[in-house]
Amino acid sequence: MGVMGFGRSGVEWKNLKICAQVYVGFLLICVSGFAVGLTNPTDVAAINSLYTALGNPVLPGWIASGGDPCAEAWQGVQCNGSDIMRIILNGANLGGELSDNLGIFASIKTIDLSNNHIGGSIPSSLPVTMQNFFLSDNQFTGSIPDLLSSLTLLTDMSLNNNLLSGEIPDAFEALTGLINLDLSSNNLSGRLPPSMENLSRLTTLHLQANQISGTLDVLQDLPLRDLNIENNLFSGPIPAKMLNIPNFR
Repeated sequence: MGVMGFGRSGVEWKNLKICAQVYVGFLLICVSGFAVGLTNPTDVAAINSLYTALGNPVLPGWIASGGDPCAEAWQGVQCNGSDIMRIILNGANLGGELSDNLGIFASIKTIDLSNNHIGGSIPSSLPVTMQNFFLSDNQFTGSIPDLLSSLTLLTDMSLNNNLLSGEIPDAFEALTGLINLDLSSNNLSGRLPPSMENLSRLTTLHLQANQISGTLDVLQDLPLRDLNIENNLFSGPIPAKMLNIPNFR
């Protein structure tokens, strides 16, 4: 009995020792995770800068320095692993401006800040990984940046209902994946840029309520299904091909 009892105690002690080692290892992993942080440090710097530029609004989780947006589930932030993939703060009563550091986000695909009160100009440096860019119904001023041309993965962009002015930049040559574009209800002027003829996947284009002039020729070979050019200063005949667009206003 004594020998068997000792054997059993030895096994129990060994099991206890293994459990203790596993527990310590788990603690080390947790402590390490909190110390290093889950979110890509470049993305943390970018979102800190954005928060400051927006005027430090009341957004659960958001802070102006440091933090861990992906691990701490900041409002409107969606991640894939350690990378911030989407920031969606539609109708969040935001003011201030956009940060000039937006371009340093490493992998972001969507920025949706529609239906707020954000002003200032649209930054010239934007994330080249972006696919969806929505800034409609704000108070942006100035012109649409020429460096839009770097957003070669862009599929959808809405800048409507702002105070943007100047000409639409000739920046669409490499934006061949763009499907939906809304620039309506601004103060845009000048002619449609020649590079718009490269928008080989564009199905929706809204330009109404601006001061755009010239002809529509650059649009005639695009696969448009929904085109609105009302309340502008266009001149000349409507190209015959465009009369087949299902929803043409």
